[in-house]
Amino acid sequence: MIHIDPAALRKHPIIGVLLGGATAVFIGFLLLCGMNEARALLRQKAPDQLTLHEIVNLRSIRWVTLSDGRWHCERTNTIERPFGLERWLWGPIENTEVAITGAVEGEILVASFDGKVACAERAGSPLTGVVGSNEIFTSRGALRRWSRGGERVAVLNVGASPRYALIMLLGLAAIVACGIVFAGYYLVLMLPPGGRHSAPVHSRDPIQPS
Repeated sequence: MIHIDPAALRKHPIIGVLLGGATAVFIGFLLLCGMNEARALLRQKAPDQLTLHEIVNLRSIRWVTLSDGRWHCERTNTIERPFGLERWLWGPIENTEVAITGAVEGEILVASFDGKVACAERAGSPLTGVVGSNEIFTSRGALRRWSRGGERVAVLNVGASPRYALIMLLGLAAIVACGIVFAGYYLVLMLPPGGRHSAPVHSRDPIQPS
């Protein structure tokens, strides 16, 4: 983790302006990228009850429930977190990915669970989550790991929902606001001392004749 001495920021406030501004711009970009997916999810009042074949062939993000399919626990893939604070707080396993197939050969739905999951205990149970997300619930990595020539693959982020997406976007918006305030604070420190004082108040007493 990077530690910046507050005294150094006060001595060189341009660093605070750049840090706050860069944070606001970067997180704001992520926020804008996820808006379309969030709007699509929030239009759903309940998850769609779909078959594996229907889910794999969706062309847009959807909140869905899957109740069919054959679980392949022998193909379970676990993704470990890198060493650091996140691993210490949340554990070594970031995601557990399980391949599920249906009646149509060559179609695979990858169920992505947060943390460690015992596949044998969950096999055959209905799953509810979000499929087709590339921004909010990023599934690009899982698609790269599971895509093979000739197979159609989709990733179901188990447990994801419109409400969770909204919470994530509100969190990003809060970070953007903090970045702007942070940058603004150090921008004020960059002003010359005289520029931070309020304008002098002129006396309203009548001018005395000389």
